[in-house]
Formats: sequence, C-alpha cells, structure tokens
Amino acid sequence: IKAKLWNSPNSYLVLQGEFLALNRDDATWAPGSGYSTTRVSPVGGYLFADYNFGIRYDFGASYERFQAPTVDKPWDQSVGAFVGYSLMEETTVFRADWRRTLPDAGDAFNTFTLRAIFSMGPHKAHQF
Repeated sequence: IKAKLWNSPNSYLVLQGEFLALNRDDATWAPGSGYSTTRVSPVGGYLFADYNFGIRYDFGASYERFQAPTVDKPWDQSVGAFVGYSLMEETTVFRADWRRTLPDAGDAFNTFTLRAIFSMGPHKAHQF
C-alpha cells in the first residue's frame, strides 16, 4: 500500500507499507529413511514514511519486523530514520540514514549510512 499526500505545491508525505508471507516446503534426504519435508511459513512486513517539507529537503522513518525463513522462525526487527537533501531536483539526493537492528538471537546493532542517490535520463523523475 502506498499513498502520497500533498499539503502544498512543494510539500508532501509518502506513506508506504507492505505485508509479506512465505509458504515453502523444505525437502531433505536421509539415507535409509528417504525423503522428508518441513513446512516453513514465516511472515513479515514494513512501514515507511517520507516527509518532503520543501523542494530540496526531506526526512522520514521506517519500521520492519519479519521472521527468518527457518523452521524455528525467530523474529527480527529494525527501526530507522533518515534525512535528505536534493541538489536540484529529486534526481540527485544526498541522504544520511540510521538503522537499529534488533535480531532475535544476538545483540542489537546500529548502522549509519551516507548515500548519494542519482538517476540519469532524458527527463525529470516521475512522481510514482
């Protein structure tokens, strides 16, 4: 699901969410006992918000929670935030991201990323 909510000609909010599910049978072979199958059916999803409060500036946040595609299906989750600056338009963006990942097994950890996002083409990027 995705929605783009305009509140002025130069300001808008993008809200996005997705639910994911997997149904899979894992087959194994053991000498003497033959084939066996195990059903794996993890689920997960994410929520994302991006607020562009000017022609060149935006910030946002995200949350995701998902199960690993294994039989015991541990839950992992993460939260994140970002801030961005566009040089001329949406085709060139510099963004600083922070993400905190909370695995089911193990210690939580932080990731910081500096991104340069650009797209090339004969015309301006489409709205979506």
